[in-house]
Amino acid sequence: MTDVTDRPMRADARRNRERVLAAAEATFSELGVAASVEEVARRAGVGVGTVCRHFETKQALVEAVLSGMYDALLAQVERALDEPDPGDAFRAFFLALAEVQGRHRVLAEQMAAVIDVAATAAPRREALYSAMTELVARAQAAGTIRDDIGAADVTMLVAGVAHATAMLGDAQPILRERYVAIVLDGLRPVDRSALPGRALDFAEIARLKQRAGH
Repeated sequence: MTDVTDRPMRADARRNRERVLAAAEATFSELGVAASVEEVARRAGVGVGTVCRHFETKQALVEAVLSGMYDALLAQVERALDEPDPGDAFRAFFLALAEVQGRHRVLAEQMAAVIDVAATAAPRREALYSAMTELVARAQAAGTIRDDIGAADVTMLVAGVAHATAMLGDAQPILRERYVAIVLDGLRPVDRSALPGRALDFAEIARLKQRAGH
């Protein structure tokens, strides 16, 4: 279950790998993790054997795609952490995360804990989660979002919006913006309702998933 990249590649092999990765990102983003390796190969214009020479399993291919997405999101959240206004930074990243998850179904599935990742993608995901936790904490300290939520709550809310709008075609962008606006209003610290349960962090999400047997 590893990405086969531990030996030097010829230029043509490197191009094939890049084509496979690009096709995999498009395929899994559209169809989710249920998409087949055969569909990835078809979109890349290569044989299934070529895909398997670069990625020994489908899981390895999914992880390679997710790793790239985590890197891009981590760069975004780090830029947000450099913003002087914690509230504006949180809102900007929330909107960006909703937009990215809306375009990439496999990312929305993973961040909602529908699928899991193994060693190759996990460090990137953990770095992203850590940065998101800091972003939420800063916004709470500044009094711009309610203090009875956790970063994992925020992620689940965004993933819910992505799932709800994923199949709506041309209506998706405007409805995603509508639902994100509703969620952001619900995160305001004023005139809030009491929440049942407690704030969730990412470790708690993992424990709940394990307890449920997923």
